[in-house]
Amino acid sequence: MIPSIILLVLGAAMSVVFIVSKVINYSLKTIIFKTIASLFFVALGILDFCLNPHGYFLFKLFVVLGLFFGMLGDFFLGFKYITSGKVKKAWILIGMFAFALGHIFYIAGILAGFYVPGNAIFIILPFTLPIVFICVYMLIARKVGIYFGKGMLPFGIFYLYCLSSVVFSSLCMAILHQFSMSTLIMFFVGAVFFASSDMMLTGAYFKEGKRSGAYMATYSVFYYIAQFVIAFSIFFIL
Repeated sequence: MIPSIILLVLGAAMSVVFIVSKVINYSLKTIIFKTIASLFFVALGILDFCLNPHGYFLFKLFVVLGLFFGMLGDFFLGFKYITSGKVKKAWILIGMFAFALGHIFYIAGILAGFYVPGNAIFIILPFTLPIVFICVYMLIARKVGIYFGKGMLPFGIFYLYCLSSVVFSSLCMAILHQFSMSTLIMFFVGAVFFASSDMMLTGAYFKEGKRSGAYMATYSVFYYIAQFVIAFSIFFIL
């Protein structure tokens, strides 16, 4: 466990460096800090995979792939802050697409690793509850002034569906196993932090006005907690 903790501490320190740089003055240097911080949670996932090689191969493989695409999403979205117009929009779409792929890998890993045949409701709910979530979210978003725009709306809904499916799939599998597996509990906690970060992020990206430094720091902290907890969850598989 000690190597994992070392990576966790180093990753947390690099995340702080990135967040400070982001709040003070976002530049190309900030993107580099962000990418390095993200490399740490990918490295943590790979290390925990190697330290715990027995069983649940598909879960661990798909989680590492999800972390990798999260890192790519971080890199691509970073260019949003140093570009404008159509180029800025393109970077946002590319970044969201990378994250959506990461979420799909997370969902596949959770279901492939922990679904028990004969419990169909635990497969149905993770793909139906997100529809309810999106309907509620879109109503709230409109009231608080969050607008995706016509070009972004379809993919924004698709992304929210993938994101919320991660939360509900990990919750359903944790319930199915009666909250007896640390990995599932950790993954669910990470998924909740991820969703909380992205809910705040939509306010930063798609609502008029400038967000405060504290606001930006908060959703960034939530995001890195999410990814590092998800990566570390691999270590605790029985």
